[in-house]
Amino acid sequence: METPSRNIRGSRRIPGKAVPLCAAFLFVLSACTPSREFLLKQSLAAGVDRQYVRVLVANTTERVLVSGQARMRISDLKTRKVHYDGQGSQVYFYPEKVLTPVVVESWGSTVCVNGTCYRGLMELHNILGRIYVINVVTMDEYLCGVVPKEVSPSWDDEAIKAQAVAARTYAYYHLMQKKDAIYDLDATTNFQVYGGFSAENERTSRAVSMTSGEIAAFNNKPIQAFFHSTCGGATTDDRFVWEGDDKEYIAGVKCEYCKNSPHYSWDETITLYEMRMYLEKKYKGVGAITGLSFKKNEGRITSVTVTHKNGRLTVTGNEFRLLFPDKKIKSTWFEAVKTREGLALHGHGWGHGVGLCQWGAEGMAQKGSGYRDILKYYYRGIQIINIGGRAAQAARPHETRTGRNISLTDPES
Repeated sequence: METPSRNIRGSRRIPGKAVPLCAAFLFVLSACTPSREFLLKQSLAAGVDRQYVRVLVANTTERVLVSGQARMRISDLKTRKVHYDGQGSQVYFYPEKVLTPVVVESWGSTVCVNGTCYRGLMELHNILGRIYVINVVTMDEYLCGVVPKEVSPSWDDEAIKAQAVAARTYAYYHLMQKKDAIYDLDATTNFQVYGGFSAENERTSRAVSMTSGEIAAFNNKPIQAFFHSTCGGATTDDRFVWEGDDKEYIAGVKCEYCKNSPHYSWDETITLYEMRMYLEKKYKGVGAITGLSFKKNEGRITSVTVTHKNGRLTVTGNEFRLLFPDKKIKSTWFEAVKTREGLALHGHGWGHGVGLCQWGAEGMAQKGSGYRDILKYYYRGIQIINIGGRAAQAARPHETRTGRNISLTDPES
C-alpha cells in the first residue's frame, strides 16, 4: 500500500483571488467506511424515498474538481469535523493529499464533479493512490440520471416507465449482492450508465416518479433485470450468453416490436488482421489466424473457436463480440461469410439480447401496451411489486451484514 502525504490542497475561488481552503486538512488513511445507517441519517432527500445508492462517478489518479453554486460544506466522513462551510466554491482534490474519506455537501444546489453535476452528496476516498468519488443519492434521484441515458426521452410514456422499473430492479438486485463494498454501482455500462443531474429530463423523471418503488420480482426477490437496445426479432436465454447463468424468468421470446430500431439489422466487415489485433489485447500469444468456427443456438453465436499458428482459443459469443470496439459487432446474432481478407457479417439487433428489448418496449407501447405488460412479456413469471418508494409510503430497505432486507407490497393487489 502506498503511504499518502499529510495534507490536501484545495482552493476556493472568489472574484479576483484564490483563497487556500483550510490548512486543517490533516488526515490519516483509514480503512473504515461509514455504515449505511449513518448515511441514512443525513438529510438528503425530499419525500419518503429513503433508499440510498452509492454510485462511483470517478476513479482517477488525476486531481478532481468539486464545485457548488450554493452553500457547500466539506467535512471528515468519520469524525464529521467541518473543514469548510461557505457559499459557492471550487475545490481541487489531489490523490496524494486526500488521506481519509471526505464528504462534500451542498444545500439548494447540486454538487459538480469535473463539470458534471449531481444531486445528493459526494464522498472522496483515497484507495492506493486513486481518488474514488462516490455520489450518495436516493434511488429515485439515481434513476432520474439513469433512464435518459438508456432510452430516448421522446419515447412513449409506457416504454419509459418500463425502463424505469427495469433500471430500479437492476439496481436493487445489485444492492442486495453488495455487503461491505465502498460503493454499490458505478456510472458506466459495467452497471447502468448514470449521468447525474446533468442528464435529467422532465419526461424520464416523471416516469421514475410515477413508478416510484416498483420493481420486477420473482419469488419475492428483485430479478436480475437485464436489458439491451434491440433484440432484432427475438431475445435469448441468459445461459446462451453467460456461462453458468440460467434464470427461470429470463427465457428467449419472439419480438416483432423492434423493427423500427436503426439497429434491427446491420452489416459489417472484419479482417483477420483486425481480429488478431483485438484478440491479442486480451489473450497473449495469438498467432496468425488459420481457421474459425462458430457454434450457434437459434441463430446466435454461443461460442467461437479461433485456430492460429500458436494454438487454439475458444471464447463465448458474447466475449467475442465485446473484444471489438463498440458497434463493430453489435450482437451475437449474425451470419458470417468468408472474404479474401476476413469475414463479411450480416447481423440483427444491438446488445446481448437478454431480457428487456428497449426498442421492443417502445414498439409495444406504441401498440397500446402498458409498462407492466411490457415487463411481463420480456421477463416471464414475474410480479410487479412495490418496495417502499414515494407511491407506497412504506418503510425503507435496511442493510444487514449478510445483505439487505426489503419490505414488499404488490401494487396490483
